[in-house]
Amino acid sequence: MVCGQSLKSLYLRNFRNYAECEIHFSPRLNVFYGDNAQGKTNLLEAIYLVATGRSFRTQHLGELIRSGEAFFYLEAVLEKEGVSQTAKISFDGQNRRLQIDGNTYNGFHPLLGLLPSVLYTPQDTELINGSPALRRRFLNLHLAQSDPLYVHHLTRFWRAMKQRNCLLRSKHKDSLDCWEQEMSQSASYILKARQEMIEELKVPLEHISRSLSAGKETHEIRFQPSHPFLPEAYLQQLQKNRPRESDLGLTLTGPHRDEISLTIENKPARLFASEGQKKTAIAALKFAEWERLSRQIRAPALMGIDDLGLHLDDTRQKLLRSRLEQLGQVFLTTPYIPSAWQELAAGKQINIENGRLL
Repeated sequence: MVCGQSLKSLYLRNFRNYAECEIHFSPRLNVFYGDNAQGKTNLLEAIYLVATGRSFRTQHLGELIRSGEAFFYLEAVLEKEGVSQTAKISFDGQNRRLQIDGNTYNGFHPLLGLLPSVLYTPQDTELINGSPALRRRFLNLHLAQSDPLYVHHLTRFWRAMKQRNCLLRSKHKDSLDCWEQEMSQSASYILKARQEMIEELKVPLEHISRSLSAGKETHEIRFQPSHPFLPEAYLQQLQKNRPRESDLGLTLTGPHRDEISLTIENKPARLFASEGQKKTAIAALKFAEWERLSRQIRAPALMGIDDLGLHLDDTRQKLLRSRLEQLGQVFLTTPYIPSAWQELAAGKQINIENGRLL
């Protein structure tokens, strides 16, 4: 596997606690270190915004603007297969503006797939403990980074379902057929993509979880769709559910109700796993996710790890070090650089203090 993509540099202005900063990165390992609350995670957040068009910490872009300022601005230089691209991103509290190599957009969606990445944070245990919506978001973001048609069908399904719900509440059922037809076609594509993703995660997840637990545990990921696979069968289900759903004004089955779960030795991790076991399961899931995404894009995806010391113990750190050659470009944050990492010469160590590089 070759290193087909990397983030070469990033310029930040008025982003979180950064007044102005420019950073050039190693195509391999990049370690952001320093005391807590200095801006390490903010830098990782900026990289994630470039890669996906969204923050992993908030849904409100206004929170990313430095206190007292009117806007934030990011400029990223990327390299894919030897070709450089420049992405310019800004938000002034009202308007989003994106420019990629001279092409201008009024939203950040075109960033999806520009720099496919996997992010591993301490909050990822919520994929086990949290709501089903978080797990569907995990599926959606992974698939959206390598399959533009998935994004099309997901958008199409949500638009059609909103129209259907509106008609159900108004009791006007004359136009339901056309919207349900659209929903059924897109739901079939979404379900197929999700099923394939889960199946392709199973083998690496099992292999990595055994490595992380010294062969003591086996983790499995399971997909629980809420609707039939075939468009015709889902269409019949929608029509059958109309009376009940009219009372609620909601569509009760479809991709928006799909669920996934992680198990440890065939037991639900949410109910039976210790906190340590949950961290191991999430670490295994994230490495498995990286493997699948890299296969899909035929190049190593970016890997971001927030707070190395908090959720990567010695065993997991050893696994990560052994995989650096396969992982491609890696960004990680840590309060200090563990002694075992000092020997890694093929990388860059960046000390951060109060939004500045030392």
